[in-house]
Amino acid sequence: MTFVCDICHCFRLIYVDMITMNSNDIANYNNMDEILTTRQVQDILKVDRITVYRMLQDGRLKGVKIGQQWRFPQSEVDRLLGRNDHEAEVGLPEGSPVFPIHCVQTIQDLFAEISRLPALVIDMDGEPLTRLSNPCAFCQALMNSPAGYEACRASWRGFAASSRNGSQYFTCHAGLQYVGAPLQDKGMQVGLFLVGQFYWQPPDPREENERIRRLAQISGLPPTTLHEAAAGVQIIPPEQHGQVETWPFSAARAVNSILQERVGFIERLQQIANLTQIP
Repeated sequence: MTFVCDICHCFRLIYVDMITMNSNDIANYNNMDEILTTRQVQDILKVDRITVYRMLQDGRLKGVKIGQQWRFPQSEVDRLLGRNDHEAEVGLPEGSPVFPIHCVQTIQDLFAEISRLPALVIDMDGEPLTRLSNPCAFCQALMNSPAGYEACRASWRGFAASSRNGSQYFTCHAGLQYVGAPLQDKGMQVGLFLVGQFYWQPPDPREENERIRRLAQISGLPPTTLHEAAAGVQIIPPEQHGQVETWPFSAARAVNSILQERVGFIERLQQIANLTQIP
């Protein structure tokens, strides 16, 4: 499968007007988590195009002109909205561009839609980098509870720690199985592409009843609610095990190619910017 993301494509458009960019402009791109079009800024801020241009002119908004169009860092819009910059920070190697969350979310959502399996990307601390795609009703019920969500986060932290030792198969606190493929940036593992919330084989009824009883106590949810939701958890047929085991790695390759392309592209822009500086 091939995934195309409009945000990644924006990087190619920069070549059109790169001669007008300086080193400071390139440095700003190193800190972007997402590049927005004028239309996207209008939609987020609920203003018209003229207002966006006025904000550019009076300094309230910063952007870079690419050919005849403007592009804006997400951080600028977040600043105007009073959002905490820490919300977009992730643990990448020093000197790397910020993790392209929007691009990865697009890949993850498409993967989940095609595979019909839940998917999530976490960093090496076990913190989610993306919104969970296609969650099962059982996990969604647990995560709607503060205690249940914290238990899920503890599981993700365990997955990340185990992956450092090469583990690819995981079981969460609720007894559901996952497969995780490593995400690489500059030769370092920066996260996991997780596919899961399923059973490899039908659970033992007595073990499942005891597990649901325990989860109900932790989450404060009625056991009947969890029992009903648990009935919808997918069981992967034996003949599909091999296929499901490879899917996260296919998706991870798409994400890794984005990370590699973005790093290489920014480095090339920096080199060109340095060459075009007037002494």
